[in-house]
Amino acid sequence: MKHLKLSDYKIKKLIAFMIDDVTLEVIARNLDINIKTVLYYRYIIFHSLKNYQENLKISGVIVIDETFISIREKPYKHVRPDGKGIRGLSFNQLCVVTMVNIYGVSVAKVVSRAMPLPQQFIDNFTDNIGQVEKFIHDGNTKTYQFMNQFEVENINGRKDETGEYSTIMVDNYHSILKRFLYKHSGYKLKNLQHYLNFFVYRQNYLAYHNIKNMNQRIKTKNKMIKSIFKRVLKSIKEVTFDDFMKDKGITEILENR
Repeated sequence: MKHLKLSDYKIKKLIAFMIDDVTLEVIARNLDINIKTVLYYRYIIFHSLKNYQENLKISGVIVIDETFISIREKPYKHVRPDGKGIRGLSFNQLCVVTMVNIYGVSVAKVVSRAMPLPQQFIDNFTDNIGQVEKFIHDGNTKTYQFMNQFEVENINGRKDETGEYSTIMVDNYHSILKRFLYKHSGYKLKNLQHYLNFFVYRQNYLAYHNIKNMNQRIKTKNKMIKSIFKRVLKSIKEVTFDDFMKDKGITEILENR
């Protein structure tokens, strides 16, 4: 933090604005700084959460599903050889795999273009699973090899006639995630995982506190500000503006042919 010019107070204010999905323009105006500076400081906060999901474990009944984000940036779009139209519509989408337990604790990661292969589920999520009781899924056969590692019951929520098990929870989670990303329209796709890390941290923090009313929600968000600020303080590496500009994010996935 020593190399930063913003006061602790303003950094906490920035974190608060981020938690409430305030636009960059409004943040810049309220903190009286330019938008490039907001982007840089926001990146420092993202950086403090870079490894958050690597150390995260979810337990209990876990719902697993995928959602897709369109690849609209021209350098990463795949087109037909004749240049007329997009080649392979599904391949021009990023797959975000999410796992949510019945308490709302979750993980969400960009895994691939189009549908991931079974090994990609294993490589990306095996270490995130704690004491799992059962998996609920949507029938995607690509997930079977991953789930079968844990020798627990796997239930197809789309075919469960009892109504006891369904994928509604993760479908709702995807809706919240899409609304979150919509509020940040214009973000660079290479930074998508940074946004997901922040989103997951926010959702999990709220889930851990089992909020009952609005007053409790406000108090919990205030605690979250302090929690994220502590993570920024504990970050080992000094993050320079040059680091921010050169960060490749998920470029390797985007450039996958």
